[in-house]
Amino acid sequence: MLLRLGIISALGSLLPVEPVRADNREDLVRAYVERIVVNSLDEPGRQELYFTELQLLNDFSPAFVNAYAEAIKAAKVRADVSLFEHDAMTGTVNRCPIGATEIIDRTRVDTRNMIEVTLQTPDCEGAGAAGPIRLMFVLQPDGTSGTRFVIDDVLRPLENGGWFSLQAWLERSRP
Repeated sequence: MLLRLGIISALGSLLPVEPVRADNREDLVRAYVERIVVNSLDEPGRQELYFTELQLLNDFSPAFVNAYAEAIKAAKVRADVSLFEHDAMTGTVNRCPIGATEIIDRTRVDTRNMIEVTLQTPDCEGAGAAGPIRLMFVLQPDGTSGTRFVIDDVLRPLENGGWFSLQAWLERSRP
């Protein structure tokens, strides 16, 4: 990304004035961060869904969509009323409104496309600062376009130092 910006600034007047948008990675993640923030308000009737049919088809990878569909089928067989007990993205109960958010592209040449999100939560229970919630959105190019990306997984750190994978959890939820 820095190399591309350096080339663009070096060419200066040779390029059109309008900004060049290489892909939708940060915009896609930002849309889900906005949903997470709205859901943290815990206001009845004001929930932003993460997994509508349209969102699954447009924003998620085929592997994620398949894992989600199979997990829904398994929940239906078990007669569960809900697939998730807590917020699907953060793993929290969403009782504290999220304040500041930070989105950082962590993609390097030797890694998958990853965008890290940090969500700051206040002290809502009187036990000191709740601290940040970290999420890592793993993205992959959409098969139909070389410049569009979809979410392949959402990771969050575990207390033991590992990572919780939303896609792996969905896959384990199958019968």
